Amino acid sequence: MLGRSGTGLLAVALLASGCADFRAVNTTREESRDFPFHNTKLVIENEQSDLRLVPGAAGTVQVRRSLRGKATLEGNASWTLVDGRLRLGATCSGFVPDCGSLNVVAVPPETAVEVTSDGGPVRSAGFAGDLTADVTRGWLRVEDPVGTLRLRCSTANLTVTGARSTDVTAVADHGDAHVALIVAPSRVEVHAGGLAELTLPPSADPARAVVTSDRGEVTVRRGA
Repeated sequence: MLGRSGTGLLAVALLASGCADFRAVNTTREESRDFPFHNTKLVIENEQSDLRLVPGAAGTVQVRRSLRGKATLEGNASWTLVDGRLRLGATCSGFVPDCGSLNVVAVPPETAVEVTSDGGPVRSAGFAGDLTADVTRGWLRVEDPVGTLRLRCSTANLTVTGARSTDVTAVADHGDAHVALIVAPSRVEVHAGGLAELTLPPSADPARAVVTSDRGEVTVRRGA
């Protein structure tokens, strides 16, 4: 049990912490870091941050991050790469008038990526490697992929556009799933809690596609 002095010290500490949070309002910080990397697979664990995946250079995983508000304070944002596992995060808990983090990860060519993300949207653009993604509390958007896709979005919408991937699994547990392919797939499975929509190229065999929904409309159409 805290005495009067202990209670007073705790109140002072909380007040100081709150003041620091308010001083950080409208504060931004841009940083970049290069991690040497020579593995064939990159595992990314992302927490409370927006995440973007883009093509990068051989031998290096580059991370560019943009911090806002409370996330700019010392110790409130993290990035480490150990044994092929990249951990990214920001602390935006408590009474937070302003807080945010965006990590842009440039992935080396011919590298498979496995993403687990909680608390922020994930977007991949022009990524050629195999991609596995499991996203909670954020949407998932994959643009112009080439490799095998294993995608799951628990609480929001999932979108795939311009896909040259021939092996695709896309699941949106409680949202809509929109998948558009421009190359005939050998296998594609789309499942959604809401709307499930698949667009196939004219040459595709519809028998290779399985599209289902728990409570929404199912649409399979031919693209141009």
